[in-house]
Amino acid sequence: MDKTIIVDLNDINPFVRQAGYQKDNWPDHERKIYDYEMFYCNKGEAYMTIKGNYKHIKKGTLVLVKPNTPTRLWFDKKQTPEIYWIHFDFIYFDGDQHINKYLTEKSHLLFSDRLPDDYLIRPNIIFSNGLEFPDYLVVKNPEKIKHLYMSIIDSYNSKHFYWQFDCKIYLLQLFKCILEQICPDVEPPINTQKDITNLILEYIKHHYYEKLSVEEISNYIGLSKDYISKIFKFNTGKSIITYLNMYRIKKAKQLLIYSSLTIKEISEVIGYNDQYYFSKQMKKLTGYSPISYRKNNIRE
Repeated sequence: MDKTIIVDLNDINPFVRQAGYQKDNWPDHERKIYDYEMFYCNKGEAYMTIKGNYKHIKKGTLVLVKPNTPTRLWFDKKQTPEIYWIHFDFIYFDGDQHINKYLTEKSHLLFSDRLPDDYLIRPNIIFSNGLEFPDYLVVKNPEKIKHLYMSIIDSYNSKHFYWQFDCKIYLLQLFKCILEQICPDVEPPINTQKDITNLILEYIKHHYYEKLSVEEISNYIGLSKDYISKIFKFNTGKSIITYLNMYRIKKAKQLLIYSSLTIKEISEVIGYNDQYYFSKQMKKLTGYSPISYRKNNIRE
């Protein structure tokens, strides 16, 4: 399984590995790569499959290919395209020279069923504010995108002392153009992993006594339940449901000691409709059943 890491948008520090353009002689075979590659069609037409999904590439189309993703590209012979491409990482990792060899003298190995050196495969990047770069986009400002691609390619080919800095600057501008197009008026209310985690913690604090689900929390935050689950587990080491159960049992312990409510009533007060499930969770998390906990007057 490919590794995924969560990165704040402000931590993007791109590293351009190679850049160029292609007019013909592209191998018409499925391949995988170790890093990210972003194609831009300046003219003509081409076709791609990414994980088997068909893409029609024409002027003004930008395509992002993720690491270790089966991809096939072929050209329309009647409308020969001009394709610009950039190999890059969103953040810098070691092993650059090894990947460069696979993009040059070892490029034939990229067309194998499996990449030879798994440890070189770059992780899939997820941004903590929920933004995601599209894998297919028809750009609204093709001349600006073309200019940025050409600037990156020219800087890469120049190999002057600061070429990598120039490429980084131009690629960040390219990212900004993409994000401005897909999120023109958005100021995300959630900017960091901690913001998302804190929202979940606060929601549980104020709604633990309700019939609560991860889906309900995700709807409140406005992000997918899989995404917030990954964020929460990454920051707390616990799943959302595990934390919710722990919080409910914490409240239950207080009620068992300081109230005269019955076990059934406490179960309902803390959000469990089934007192037997409550007892099971209590035993699991404290080592005591609700009756034993109250009987022994355990104070923590």
